[in-house]
Amino acid sequence: QSDNVKFPLKLDIDMEKVVGVWVGQIRSLLGIEEVTAYETLPVPSVGIREWEKDFQLRHRLLENILDSKSTLSSLSHLLSQIPNIVIREDIGQMVVKAVEKVATSSALVEEAKLVEGYQASREALELSETAFFDQSLLALLYFPDDQKYAIYIPF
Repeated sequence: QSDNVKFPLKLDIDMEKVVGVWVGQIRSLLGIEEVTAYETLPVPSVGIREWEKDFQLRHRLLENILDSKSTLSSLSHLLSQIPNIVIREDIGQMVVKAVEKVATSSALVEEAKLVEGYQASREALELSETAFFDQSLLALLYFPDDQKYAIYIPF
């Protein structure tokens, strides 16, 4: 080892460049496009602008609402295909709450309450997915009707 090295080493790092790269990568991961400066509107490249945050909230909120509606529609279609299926009360309540959360989310967006609307849309998506993938419903999908009758109807 050399006698010229003294620990700890003092490094001069230009943190403005480091943070600039980091912010650029975060923006890219979030799907936020870079806006170039216009002659009449200076656009600083620091952080995430308020309108970009609003855009992301609206985009994710719409995505959650559409996914919730699609999942609930698929669940409805699936259950209509299975005759004599018994749906537990808690699953029914999850579906009702998911529909209510979708309606609440839509109403909050109209009132420009994006954060609350986004939270409601996330809850709606979680409820609809939980109801769709419930183990009690999945178990009934893999048994043909004749096997169910053989089990439930004694000779």
